[in-house]
Amino acid sequence: MNTSTTLRSMPVITVNNMLTQASHCRVRHIRPWVRYFARTIDIFLFAMSVGFVLGMFAPSVLNIHAAFLNMIILFVWIFQESILLANCGTTPGKWLFNIRVRNSVGQKLTFSEALNRSFSVWLKGMGMGVPVLCLITLLSSRSKLKRDGITAWDEDGGLVVAHGRMSVLRSTVALLLLLGCFSVGVWERSLDNMEEFTFASDSIASEEFFAEPADGVVTGGFGTYSIKYDPSTWVAQRAISNPDAEYEFHHGNGDAYAVLIYERTAFPLSLLSAAVIENMESVASDVRLVSSETIQLGDESIISLQFEATVMTVPLVYSAYISSGEHGTVQFLTYTSKHLFDEYRRDCHTLLNGLSLTNCESEIPNNANRVVTSFEYEESTMVDRDAHSDVNSAGLNDLIEFADKWLDD
Repeated sequence: MNTSTTLRSMPVITVNNMLTQASHCRVRHIRPWVRYFARTIDIFLFAMSVGFVLGMFAPSVLNIHAAFLNMIILFVWIFQESILLANCGTTPGKWLFNIRVRNSVGQKLTFSEALNRSFSVWLKGMGMGVPVLCLITLLSSRSKLKRDGITAWDEDGGLVVAHGRMSVLRSTVALLLLLGCFSVGVWERSLDNMEEFTFASDSIASEEFFAEPADGVVTGGFGTYSIKYDPSTWVAQRAISNPDAEYEFHHGNGDAYAVLIYERTAFPLSLLSAAVIENMESVASDVRLVSSETIQLGDESIISLQFEATVMTVPLVYSAYISSGEHGTVQFLTYTSKHLFDEYRRDCHTLLNGLSLTNCESEIPNNANRVVTSFEYEESTMVDRDAHSDVNSAGLNDLIEFADKWLDD
């Protein structure tokens, strides 16, 4: 939406009327949370734009510490906000919340006035983005606005901030953008957890961290199994991210993975398939069993499973070979994202067929004691999502009133 065009199409009012309305707003509509949320949306949209440009042309810049990057973005926003206030009299966030900034005679700010105001907000209101300090300055500014009806930067510049009524459409869009701000943070933490557990970061997926046996064979389970694989296709390592597993595999050319879980306890083979699905349903959504059959692997009868599940919003396809008997229980699972499954289907199937239940010597296995891989690491992320969903279900006005009342108490 073209902000300047929209503003030009707004009804024209006289300077006296505008100042009168602004004066009433100062007395009757002191709304610090509205102003804070408007600025949050401004910075969020600006940060997303900057991140997109840097990601395209200078991705290495995004690797600096997040707190330092936030400080840089807040400083650069000073100049962008000044340009918008001088030309439009508002910013995207302020426009959405129907907030206008004018000087003492009811006109839009000059660039010099806007720059002085933005710099003062950055210093006195945002604390330059320095952690802890910014919280102190924000609370101090809120107290002054509630007490005096005007912020320090508007008082110094003789400026007037006018609040207008918000339509249902504006409220809805503002709420969605605020939810987007909160969701981005949760999503980033979810990705971090997911990388630590299965998909791994690029450094973990590199050969430097994967101990690849030269002969393309790994053995384990006190000599109860071996896995023959193609080293040019799969990279193997002793399990790091999964405490229940003995080995992990990473496809050398893409995003396919495998994990081998061994435990000495035997379980009835007829119950294993149901146990795997039930376990997944407790931690994942949209779990669906695609196929289940008993096949022969050498002299052993094993269960071949294929099922789909959504883990942390990522749809995955699992293919698994499960065996249980005097040798203990072996679970060998391959997985990849659903849209890549056809691409890696053959390689995953070949890797599964490399499993052999034999009596070869092995290193001491992990002390695994559960039937399938535990996804307990997800619980903290799920709690975060539940906590945010309570806020997300409220309307924008309820959110503002709740925050204001909570801080006053």
